[in-house]
Amino acid sequence: MRYFYKEAGSMLNIEKPDHRISRDFIYVKRLEAWIWFAAAMLALVVLIYLGFYFEWPGWLRLIIWAGILIEVGYAVWAIGLAPILLQRYWRYGMNREYIQLQHGRLIWSHELIPLAKVQYVQLQQGPFLRKRGLYALEIGTMGSSHSIPGLPEAEALVMRDEIARHANIKDEDAI
Repeated sequence: MRYFYKEAGSMLNIEKPDHRISRDFIYVKRLEAWIWFAAAMLALVVLIYLGFYFEWPGWLRLIIWAGILIEVGYAVWAIGLAPILLQRYWRYGMNREYIQLQHGRLIWSHELIPLAKVQYVQLQQGPFLRKRGLYALEIGTMGSSHSIPGLPEAEALVMRDEIARHANIKDEDAI
């Protein structure tokens, strides 16, 4: 599939991005969601205990129990479904002129970043990404920054170097 964009009176003929983020990113997102779920459940359980210990009104304890039910429902989404959908619908691509980012299903987003506008490119890696050998590539332009999550190490390093070369970014450490 090809996309057509109008730019200054001419049509751009751009290939649809076809690269996907790593399947290992599903594990990372699930681990992050499990940690947030455990922290939220711990807080809610402490609130339930305090509610009984200090004899809070019944309606307040009922609200806390409702929070627990909502948190369990959200956990099904955040741990079970969202990581799979994120990996399935995230696409990126690059040529000599543009970087393309495409993601989302319900709310679809397709970003076209001109390499001439790129001011910086950097790799980020937290402990969970490091465990799986993944990186997040951040691309900064004058008005915003864009991120590609879950790139394998070799691909992230090559893409960072390619973007820097095409965008004429100079490495200040090399001086």
